[in-house]
Amino acid sequence: MNLIVTGASRGIGLELVSQALTANHNVIAVARNLNKAKELKSLGEKYSSQLQLVESDVTNPEAPAKVASAASKWGQVDLLINNAGVYLHGETAEDLMQSYQINTIAPFLMTKELLPLLKKSKAAKAVHVTSKMGSIDDNTSGGYYGYRSSKSALNMINKSLSIDNPWLSTIVIHPGWVKTDMGGSGAAVEVADSASGIWKVINNLTTKDSGQFFDFTGKKINW
Repeated sequence: MNLIVTGASRGIGLELVSQALTANHNVIAVARNLNKAKELKSLGEKYSSQLQLVESDVTNPEAPAKVASAASKWGQVDLLINNAGVYLHGETAEDLMQSYQINTIAPFLMTKELLPLLKKSKAAKAVHVTSKMGSIDDNTSGGYYGYRSSKSALNMINKSLSIDNPWLSTIVIHPGWVKTDMGGSGAAVEVADSASGIWKVINNLTTKDSGQFFDFTGKKINW
């Protein structure tokens, strides 16, 4: 399988890449700064024939085309995992705009650019890492305006993608509260467990599931 993972320098993204390589898949890993991605670069040395590293900030207007160019040598992309994200607490206009730029706009533009390569796959899949905090039904504590609303917007984009591209299996997935730099040390889920759960969902994914909202255990989440 040929797949692309954004936000691959650490945390869930790095583990998704690692598990994909172990399963003998071909991977393009997108990271904002490869100089700070020592573990990812180590994987690149170990799996030099399978892993291609692309340095790009997903909010850069040229990022989608840069990734698509790297993937063009495959002839097709079977899976896109939009994992890059940001968790901001501020409530300024800048905070909200940055949340939307990274969590909503970037994954949409990346997916849009890669649709021609995805369409060449016999079973194309797109998985967008969202959050349960983007569920309106689940919001009982308020706050986190930028993060919550940007993830809700990502969920809506996924739904529209599923309608406009019925050949594509596209979902949003909540990775759990994971022990990463974003989730903190007090989080309940280990990185490896989250990634392996996400992989199970991906492997079982069909067009019948497209447009839906899952968690990493495969459970559906209310909008």
